Amino acid sequence: MSFSTIDSLLSEFKVASQKYDLQFKTYKRLVTVMIESLENIFKYSDEYIDFLETVDNFTPTFCINKNADKIQVITTNPVRNKHVDVLRSKIEGVNNKSKEELRDLYLETMTNGKFSAKGGAGLGFIEMAKSSGNNLEYSFESISDEYSLYTFKVTFTL
Repeated sequence: MSFSTIDSLLSEFKVASQKYDLQFKTYKRLVTVMIESLENIFKYSDEYIDFLETVDNFTPTFCINKNADKIQVITTNPVRNKHVDVLRSKIEGVNNKSKEELRDLYLETMTNGKFSAKGGAGLGFIEMAKSSGNNLEYSFESISDEYSLYTFKVTFTL
């Protein structure tokens, strides 16, 4: 995963959105989620690059599915088991908030200064939940003593 890969995927999506006649508002919301989810894969890829050199079937994936009533953005990537509880806690914290509470949490997170070099404040999850208007879906499947396969899904109702 690289910034050029992200740029390429965004360009492909722009063409596809025109082909499938997506409303501009939906397109903008989907682009927000695409960028956040792809950046999450990118930010943590240095932690599993060595793992991927020994195992073929757990490389990161990115997918957009559309049917008559919804669009889903789905990513998978390995994460270190030590990060599972933190990710779960951040996602559940976002999922348990109303729209108003999400707005307040976003403002609080922006102003509290609790950022790491890789982000980590949870703004991306908040932004994705706000953009989709739905709870964020996730799962973790153990794939080794050190890693789990993290599946993340954001659904947009059409």
